[in-house]
Amino acid sequence: MKKSNQLVNGDLTGAQQNNCQDTLIKDEDFQHLSALPLPFLEWIDKESNHIFTVNSINGDFRYISNNVQQILGHNKEDVTRTNVLSWVHPDDYHYLRSKLPKETQHHVHLTYRMKSKDGHYKWIESVISRIRYKHREYFVAYSIDISRMKETTKHLAQSEKMNVAGQLAAGIAHEIRNPLTSLKGFLQLMEAGVDVDGQYFKIMKEEIEKMETITSELLYISKPQPHHRKTVSLAELLADVCTLMRSQANMHEIDIRLTTDTDPSDIECAPSQMKQVFINLIKNAIEEMEDGGVVQVQLQQTETETIVEVQDEGPGIPEKIKEKIHEPFFTTKENGTGLGLMITDQIIKEHYGHLTIKDAPVKGTIIRVTLPNHSG
Repeated sequence: MKKSNQLVNGDLTGAQQNNCQDTLIKDEDFQHLSALPLPFLEWIDKESNHIFTVNSINGDFRYISNNVQQILGHNKEDVTRTNVLSWVHPDDYHYLRSKLPKETQHHVHLTYRMKSKDGHYKWIESVISRIRYKHREYFVAYSIDISRMKETTKHLAQSEKMNVAGQLAAGIAHEIRNPLTSLKGFLQLMEAGVDVDGQYFKIMKEEIEKMETITSELLYISKPQPHHRKTVSLAELLADVCTLMRSQANMHEIDIRLTTDTDPSDIECAPSQMKQVFINLIKNAIEEMEDGGVVQVQLQQTETETIVEVQDEGPGIPEKIKEKIHEPFFTTKENGTGLGLMITDQIIKEHYGHLTIKDAPVKGTIIRVTLPNHSG
């Protein structure tokens, strides 16, 4: 009875306490996932916010965790033995197939859309590895629903675009006023009965086309745009952006000079996003140059990469600020949002590229954007 009372009251001898501690340590010492008891594994399978999948090389599901129901709404039985492409958004077919690892033990991070039970598509981020087992190869993945994060990022990006559009408005108004003055003068001559030379009509047409280009580019960046990727000429895209940004540059006595490789090849990208990237970078360069100067935009290509450099003649960026420049809401500008470079960096990463910042040889800063020439 005394021993039983000691157990009930927790009054254990030192040796008994040590024995209990040893037992607890052994019970909790799980070295591998396979060593976990079935209740633990069932909890992970059902409650984790990551969906675990095993697919054959042709995409057929061989296993999918039970939590697919919580995340996508599907019963496990509805998905098992189907093909992953039957659930993927049609616009993401080629992207997904082209990016899957080609060799065993390699893994990739992919973002794409999958159909949920209610018919809507959710954004999914997956880490996918290619693994060999018993003379066969499989794709093993864990995936998470990032729809809410995507929606938040989309709103932030659109907010930043509207902020940029508002800041450009004053410069664009100034840029449009000059051709309007010319057109008004020619019309007054015609109204007075002056015999207007044919050359004047050519000038008037050019001035109208210039205004159309500027206003259409402003509307393009201010309106929400679908982020469908397609093959585009980056040289032409940069020319459009430089045309738009020259209105703001002129107000600060800054010249924007664009140079490109001879006949650069096209790249695959989301044009609206890529325009936002270079608008942000050129805008930042202009704002750094309080005493005027030149912003150099250079496009060059190698066999595998497309490189765009935006170089300003400003005072440069201190090292301690370079470390924080990609952080959200960090800004050194009085009216800045701190979102421009963060969004720019994110868009570039989504296009499998990277952004680097370095000091220019003489003065100023060079921001380099490196993108792959091909998506797959």
